Amino acid sequence: MNELPENKSIKIDTDYRNHAINMSFSDNLTDDRERGYILSAAFLSYCASQGLDKQEVIEMINSNYGQFTQNDGSSLFKRL
Repeated sequence: MNELPENKSIKIDTDYRNHAINMSFSDNLTDDRERGYILSAAFLSYCASQGLDKQEVIEMINSNYGQFTQNDGSSLFKRL
């Protein structure tokens, strides 16, 4: 009999005082590609549920991507 895979989880919370988004991953979620896939799927699912079309999502990413990739300590993901 095949065993079901172990559940994996991502917890996201905000830290408004430090202007950061914090994420914690379950111990069994260590593959960065799998983490990215789950986060991307959740983001796109949320956008679709809000009725955003593809062009709106592209524009949102183009307008805000830099906030998540800056190396000067101001990145919203500086606490990962």
